[in-house]
Amino acid sequence: MSYLVLARKYRPAGFSSVSGQEHVTRTLANAIKREKVVHAYLFTGPRGVGKTSVARILSKAINCQQSQGFEPCLECQSCREIAAGTSLAVREIDGASHNSVDNVRELMDSFKALPPPGYRNKVYIIDEVHMLSVSAFNALLKSLEEPPPSTVFILATTEVHKIPETVISRCQRHDFRALSVHAIEQRLAQVCQEEKIQADSESIRLIARLADGSMRDAQTLLDRVQSFCLGSITADEASKALGTVERRALAALSAGIVGRDVQQALLSVSELFATGVDPSTLLREFVSYWREIFVAKLGGEQRLKAMGLGDDAVVELLRLTAPLEAVDMQDLWDLAREGADRCMRSAYPRYGFESLAVRMATRQPVAELGELIAKLSSETAAASRAGGSVPPESAGASKTQAARAPSPRLEAPANAPAAPAAPERKEPTAGALSWEEFLRTIPEGASRMFVESLRRVRVRRFEPGFIEGSGPEFNVKSIMGDKPKLSALLNDFIARKGSDTISNWKVAFVKGDGAADTSAPQAARPGPSEVQEHPALQSLQKVFPGSKVEQVRTKN
Repeated sequence: MSYLVLARKYRPAGFSSVSGQEHVTRTLANAIKREKVVHAYLFTGPRGVGKTSVARILSKAINCQQSQGFEPCLECQSCREIAAGTSLAVREIDGASHNSVDNVRELMDSFKALPPPGYRNKVYIIDEVHMLSVSAFNALLKSLEEPPPSTVFILATTEVHKIPETVISRCQRHDFRALSVHAIEQRLAQVCQEEKIQADSESIRLIARLADGSMRDAQTLLDRVQSFCLGSITADEASKALGTVERRALAALSAGIVGRDVQQALLSVSELFATGVDPSTLLREFVSYWREIFVAKLGGEQRLKAMGLGDDAVVELLRLTAPLEAVDMQDLWDLAREGADRCMRSAYPRYGFESLAVRMATRQPVAELGELIAKLSSETAAASRAGGSVPPESAGASKTQAARAPSPRLEAPANAPAAPAAPERKEPTAGALSWEEFLRTIPEGASRMFVESLRRVRVRRFEPGFIEGSGPEFNVKSIMGDKPKLSALLNDFIARKGSDTISNWKVAFVKGDGAADTSAPQAARPGPSEVQEHPALQSLQKVFPGSKVEQVRTKN
């Protein structure tokens, strides 16, 4: 007797044994219990997820002679004949080899016959129905819309977009989903237990991940690994049998990248290719591993366990991501994904992968570069508000900040235009008034907008009969456009202080930064000679040899 492969031996026989398709099996089971089975179904989804198996289970359930509820008994004559493929009431048709209109016409001739004795319904299962020609689909339309009594059509396809909308609209559609790694692992563990196959959890997880959501592919891979291994199945043996990458090799490569160790990263790449692994497989496994690293940093332990990873793998990933910042993790993940995509399209994938590993290992931390940019921007803005340069002694950073993130100072180039001199700060005279006191004593009935403009300007000189200052353009225009109102408020203020009112106040407000404090020392700006020594710029110069900083510009 020939060997029966695991994918056929452990094919689901009832709704309860179908893995990962509860949304479909529950709907069909309820329809059977309520006697609301429709005449045409369309099962769609990726390969190996149970479309044809569920079609056979549905065929047995609606023809079972000893059914109790919705599950077929699997013991009556009709259930046994349908399972063996010898039933006259259930016909399975391959759409790829019966795709012409003549084939459909021959099929339509059998629609008129009644179900065989012992059966309540005739069932037509058309697999890969998208392979039918347009004429064949058109010939089938009328039968799908108004089928003969006791006739059920079940159409299955992996490419639903190729089926005409006229056919889809006549069927009850059910979309089968790709199975999760966890669901495949559970089923493989049951198969290993029943077959008395000794396999560790890491090897089962490897097979489940390579199955790419297909239970049939997973069972086929398990058959292949079982034939390769003489004794128990281990992760190393499964990796050799399937031509995949060992997890510890990917961990060593990733540790070199995270630790910024270029030598270790290049050595790990050489060891990976020395095993003879297919480059496309290596790149896919590399991206998959870095996705786990990405989830470990941003999702934590619970999210990793929800992905089906074991305790050892979770500890390994959490330890690897500990020194990384979140922004660095996102940047590295983008580099890994986009770089692997380019390598797959390259004629030299190994060289491209080596370049990718070095680029990720030498990449400057995003946080450090962002701190440098923020420091330069703040110092440039402060110097601009001051209106000129300030002594460098006032801009020295603390030793702790310098050790954490080297932030070189910018110096203006020799050919840069000289900064305008800072306005001379006048000392208050003996008769000076208090601007703050004036603002506090403005009557409540004054215009709110005008008072707000007064609060936004900065007054340098305030004496009886004379006021001078600067502020934002809009506020200055508001004040200068209504001098009589300001004069009335000023006279009211000095009258309360016991002074005589003044008929002609001299008001001199000009556009400028009213919030700046010119008395505060400002930090010196770093120059190109010091920026040239920063690791971030040196890294860029390795990518663009011969480049240098010629000029530093500041933006006001």
